[in-house]
Amino acid sequence: MAKFLLLCLLALIGATGLCHQATAESDPGWNIHLDDSQLQPGGLLRIDVDPSQAAAHIDWGEIRVPLVPLTAENRLAAFLGIPRDTKPGPVILQLTVTDRQGREHRHTLPLVIKPREFPVQRLKVPESYVSPDPEILARHQREQAEVRAALAGSRPEQLWRQPFRKPLQGAVSSPFGVQRMFNDQPRSTHSGVDLRAPSGHPVAAAGDGVVILTGDHYFSGRSVYIDHGMGLITMYFHLSEILVENGQSVTAGQIIGRVGSTGRSTGPHLHWGLRVHDCRVDPLALPALFTQ
Repeated sequence: MAKFLLLCLLALIGATGLCHQATAESDPGWNIHLDDSQLQPGGLLRIDVDPSQAAAHIDWGEIRVPLVPLTAENRLAAFLGIPRDTKPGPVILQLTVTDRQGREHRHTLPLVIKPREFPVQRLKVPESYVSPDPEILARHQREQAEVRAALAGSRPEQLWRQPFRKPLQGAVSSPFGVQRMFNDQPRSTHSGVDLRAPSGHPVAAAGDGVVILTGDHYFSGRSVYIDHGMGLITMYFHLSEILVENGQSVTAGQIIGRVGSTGRSTGPHLHWGLRVHDCRVDPLALPALFTQ
């Protein structure tokens, strides 16, 4: 379990992310915990209210994320992704807690987003992957609609029980957030991490969950999407073989496929991705929360 930095229930000073412990007179009967170790673009934030209350949610601008009960613990928790293009500097989170008597309590949580630089990567691929013809583009659009529909069905409750882990132990060949240049033409930034491994190497589920989509897509190749609940969805691309089915429950470490080079790929590797409430986040941030 990650170590959590206790945030006070009073106003924080100077938007530095530091806090002072609440006095006994102001103590409403619970604590707010925040793991802010990854306050940078592509990072992942975890917020807990302990012990569990009737309800709670966190607001960041127009983003609202509910806190949900953890199955084995008397607390509420939520994960919040920090988008890649977030500018460094102070941000304000608003936490609203509804106690068991139905009263609302609002708390302001000032934080500071740290800077993070992303490199540029140049790759040579077949021209059809850079400028697909209309038929291929239509296929891609159909596949993306299928992905959006699967993501929209993500379950809000906790599905994971064990700590998250990497799906394989290969080195990172392409990190999250890299600006990709295909045949010297800029394309979208890298939405996950590429892990080195030989063709056929087993790929494990990063955590407990339910398979919400499998497919053979033009760009991502043979793919698996796993819903872990609480807005956490992991993705596994370019597989040579898929060993699970839609709707199947999986456990952390279970083999779900094998490394390949299907789709837009320059060689065997695993593209591992993470979405947190539909925000693309560095997937390495997820197991890091459980190993501190």
